[in-house]
Amino acid sequence: MSAPSEMPPTAAAVDDAPPPRRLFGVRRVALIELALFFGVALGLDWAFGSGLRFEGVQPHPFWIPVLLLAIQYGTNEGVLAALVAAAALRLGNLPEQTIAQDLYQHLFTLTREPILWLVAGVLIGELRMRQIREREELRAELALARREAEAITRSHRALKSVKEGLETRVAGQLRTVFTLYQASKSIDRLDEGEVMLGVADLIRTVMKPDKFSLFLLNGDTLESVTNEGWDDERDSYARWFDNQSALFATVIGRQRQLCVTAPEDERILAGEGVLAGPLVSGDTGEVVGMVKIESLGFTDLSVNTVENFRILCEWIGTALSKARQYRVASEQRVFTDEALYSSGFIGRQAEFLALLGRRIGFETTTITIRPSGLSRLSSSQRADLAAAIGRAVRDSLRDTDLACDFGNQGATFGVVLTGTPLEGARLVEAKLERAVRQSLPEALAAIPIAFTTRKVGVRE
Repeated sequence: MSAPSEMPPTAAAVDDAPPPRRLFGVRRVALIELALFFGVALGLDWAFGSGLRFEGVQPHPFWIPVLLLAIQYGTNEGVLAALVAAAALRLGNLPEQTIAQDLYQHLFTLTREPILWLVAGVLIGELRMRQIREREELRAELALARREAEAITRSHRALKSVKEGLETRVAGQLRTVFTLYQASKSIDRLDEGEVMLGVADLIRTVMKPDKFSLFLLNGDTLESVTNEGWDDERDSYARWFDNQSALFATVIGRQRQLCVTAPEDERILAGEGVLAGPLVSGDTGEVVGMVKIESLGFTDLSVNTVENFRILCEWIGTALSKARQYRVASEQRVFTDEALYSSGFIGRQAEFLALLGRRIGFETTTITIRPSGLSRLSSSQRADLAAAIGRAVRDSLRDTDLACDFGNQGATFGVVLTGTPLEGARLVEAKLERAVRQSLPEALAAIPIAFTTRKVGVRE
C-alpha cells in the first residue's frame, strides 16, 4: 500500500507510463514466473516424489500457476499457464488404459484436469480482462479530467491576470485627470527651457511610450533635441530630417499626422516609429517641430490613442510657440523681472560703450556670473537663486555700473563696468563674489558659481 503522504500520479505520469513488455502477446514476467514455478515443481517431483507429476494429488499443484496468472494478468497468461500445465502433466506421463475403462473414460481421465485448467484460465482471465479494461478506461478518464483541470487552472490564472491588469488600468484612469493636470502644469511656462523639460513628462503621462523623441524645426531641418528609451547600440533612428525626406514633407509641409497602422503612413515612416505628428500652435498655426513615438505597447495603440496624440502635439506646439514669443518679447525689453537689464538691451549697450571707449579713451569690462548644476534644482530654487544674485548685484554696484541678465534661460548674470580697466574690474569681482555668497539662501549656499572678468570687445 502507498504511504498516505504520497501524491496521486499526474495526468502526464498516467499517459506516459510505459506499456508492459510482451512476447507474442504474453507478458515477459508471466513467462519468467511460469518457468520458475514449473522448474521448481518438476524438480521437487523428480527429487522427492514419485515422478508422476503429482498424479492423484488433489487439488493438483498445477492449479496454482493457472489461477494466479489468470487472476493477475488475464486470459492470455491464464490460457498459456493451462497449456504449460497440461504439457507438464502429460508429456511423457500418459497413464495406461485399464481393463475397466472404455475409450471415452480413458480420454476423460487424460483430459479432465487440462480441460478444467483451460476453462478456469479463460473464465477467470476474461473476468480479469474486464477489470483491466475498466481500469484503463478509468485511467483515461482520470487523465482527461486532470488535463481539463489543468486547462481550467491555466485559464483561471490568465483570467485573474487580465482582471488584475484591467483593475490596474481602471485605477490608473481614475488618476489620469489629476496626473494629466500635474503634467500639463510642467509645460505651462514662459521659459523655453522649462517647457522642454516638461514635454517629456507630459508625453510619458499621456502616451506611456517605450521610446519617443522630440524634434524642433531649425530652418529647413528637423533636429532631435530629446530622445528617451533609445538604445544607441541597437537603435538606428535618424536624429534629423531635412526638407527632402518624405517624413519632413508630410509632417511639416502638409502638417499631417502619421500612424503605422495605415499602409501609406507606414511607408512614409519607414521603420522610424509608430506615430509622428507636427507641433502646431493652436493660436498662430506656426509649426515648431515634431513628436515621434518609436515604440508603444500593442494594447496601448487604439483610436483614442491616436486622437490623444493629435491633441498632445497641438498642446506642446502651442506651449513652445508661446515660450518663443515670450523670449522674443523679452529680448526687446529693457529690464527683466529681477529689475536687471535684459540680455538684448545690454548687448546693444555694451557694443555702444565699447565703440565709445575706443574713441574717447576708456575701457569697458564685464563680470559674468554663471552658476552651475541648475538642472538639479527645482523651479522655485532656480527662481530663488536668480533673485539672490540679482539682489546682490544691484546692492554692490556703483552708479555707472549696469547689472544685467546675460540670457541662457536665466542661468547667466553679469555686470557691465563702464570706464573700469581690467585690474579694477577684478577688485569689483572679488567684492561682488562676497556679496553674492552672503545673499544666497542657506539651501543654495554650496552651489558652484563661476565669476569671469574680461574686457568688452576682446575675444578670448
